[in-house]
Amino acid sequence: MNKINNTVEVACFGEPLIGFYGEEKLGPAVWPFKMVIGGDTSNVALAIAKLGHQVAYLTRLGDDFLGKYIWQAWQEAGVKTDNVIIDQANSTGVYFALFNSNKEHQFAYKRKDSAAANYSIEDARNVSLKGMKLFYLSGISQAISQKALEASFFLLKQCQKAGIKIGYDLNYRSPLWSKDFFNSVAWQTIRKYANLVTLNIEEAKILGLAGQPEQIVEDILKCGPEIVALKLGAKGSFMGTADSITYCEPCQTEVIDTVGAGDAFTAATIVGILEELEPKDLQRFANAVAAKVCASIGSTSGQPKREEINRLMEV
Repeated sequence: MNKINNTVEVACFGEPLIGFYGEEKLGPAVWPFKMVIGGDTSNVALAIAKLGHQVAYLTRLGDDFLGKYIWQAWQEAGVKTDNVIIDQANSTGVYFALFNSNKEHQFAYKRKDSAAANYSIEDARNVSLKGMKLFYLSGISQAISQKALEASFFLLKQCQKAGIKIGYDLNYRSPLWSKDFFNSVAWQTIRKYANLVTLNIEEAKILGLAGQPEQIVEDILKCGPEIVALKLGAKGSFMGTADSITYCEPCQTEVIDTVGAGDAFTAATIVGILEELEPKDLQRFANAVAAKVCASIGSTSGQPKREEINRLMEV
C-alpha cells in the first residue's frame, strides 16, 4: 500500500494538465505557444507548497514527457507524489489557450480518457490519509469521468470517517457536465462532506442561490460548512463563518492573466485555516496571493513564495 508521509498536512485530488498559451500571431498559420502547468487542484497543491506547507497529490499521470514535466515541477516545489500513479496506457491531459481581441480567454481541451480521468475507486483504496489535516478536491475532480466521480465520494467518506477536514471548490466547467448534474453533485458534496467551500457568483446561480453576496454565503453556511468564500474576481471577496461574514477589497495589481487566480485564493485560504488565521487576516492573505498570480501568464508561474506575500502585506 502506498502511504502518504504523516507530516503532510493537505492532500489534493484531481487532474493535472499541461497548457499551451498562444502568444502573438506570427502569420496566417503560425502561433508560438508557451507551455505551462495547469489543472485546478494541481495549481492549489503547488501554491500550498510554495507558501510553506506540506502537501501531497492524488492522481494518475501519463507516462509521457508532459507528465514528466509536471512531475518535475511537483518535485521542485516539494509536492509529495507517493500517491501519484504513473499510467502507461493513458496520456496526460492538455489544453490550449488563446486571447481574443477583447483579451478574453478561448480554451480548447484534450483531456478525454486522460490518465487522471482513469483514476478509480480501486486506486483510492490504496491511499492512506492517516495524519492528514485537510483533503481538497474540486468540481472538476468529480466531472472528468464517472470513475473519478466515484473515487471522489469514496475518498470523501474515508476522510469524514477519519475526522479530516474537507475543502471543496465548485469550479464548474460546462463542457464537462450539465448544470443539473453539477447542481446535484455539488449540493451533495456541500451538505454531506464539505467544511470549506469556495465558489464564484456564476456557480452560486447554478446552485439556485440568489441575492446579495452576504446572503449567498449565509445560505451555504446554513447547509453545514464551517467556512464559505465567495470569490468576486476584481471586486474582491466575501468570507463567512458561524461568527461573521466579511468583505475584503482586492489587492491592486497589473492583470496579465487571471487563470489560476481562483486556485491561488483557495490555496491561500487552506493555508490560513492550517495557521488558524483570523477571518479578516485570512481573507486579506488570500486576496494578496491571488493578485500575485494575475501578474503572470499561466496558472502557476506567478505563484508567490511566502516571503513575497509577507512583504506585500507589510506595505
